[in-house]
Amino acid sequence: ADIHGARRNAVPLEDDFELPSATRLRRMVQWDARAALSYITTPNAPIGRGFPTKELDGICANQKGVVVLDEAYAEFARENALRLALKHPNVLVSRTFSKAYSLCFLRVGYFIGHPDLIDALHRIRDSYNVNGLGQIAAAATLDHLDYYRDNIDKIVALREAVALQLGDLGFEVFPSQTNFLCVRPPRFPAEQWQQRLRAEKILVRWFPQHSVRAYLRITIGTDEQMEALVKAVKKILGISSSKKA
Repeated sequence: ADIHGARRNAVPLEDDFELPSATRLRRMVQWDARAALSYITTPNAPIGRGFPTKELDGICANQKGVVVLDEAYAEFARENALRLALKHPNVLVSRTFSKAYSLCFLRVGYFIGHPDLIDALHRIRDSYNVNGLGQIAAAATLDHLDYYRDNIDKIVALREAVALQLGDLGFEVFPSQTNFLCVRPPRFPAEQWQQRLRAEKILVRWFPQHSVRAYLRITIGTDEQMEALVKAVKKILGISSSKKA
């Protein structure tokens, strides 16, 4: 929008980072049903919430322009909005191989939508927007989907287990539909937690923006890495690792 000199409006989520209903959006001054383009990330980053397809359906039906639903983390979610791209001629769903398929350095993604929208994208895209290595890697990924689905299931199971552990240790943990957790840590400010965890060789993400500065984003790694995280958290809280949370 900035590159092309278009006006953009940032629409805030609810206080608990839920998506405002279609009715509430219509009352918000930041929201414009006539906007040429509306962009929604679901599941959302950095919070990790997945927005219900029913609510997204209502929003898509009300918008006059194109609606892009960014589903970069869809493989980790309980539901997705793919059917909305088939239902509404103004909806594009974007997916990527960067998250669930670990090809982030190759920048491979795709859109699903009405043929007219796909044709419009073809007209404006660069001839070499995806390099040859990325195409080969993406094609190889599709030949091994069982492996990736098994890995995704393991990440989701570990995500839920770590969420319970951190919750028992006093963290406020938001429901996640991604490969990370967003948490509000106890006792100390989030920025201080980031520094203390770094001292224990644990890297987590802290955001300085006002709306999310009280939270940390914790990516789900291996079993061993998450065990090290919980151990470091207990150390910072002064809890013996031999004790149950």
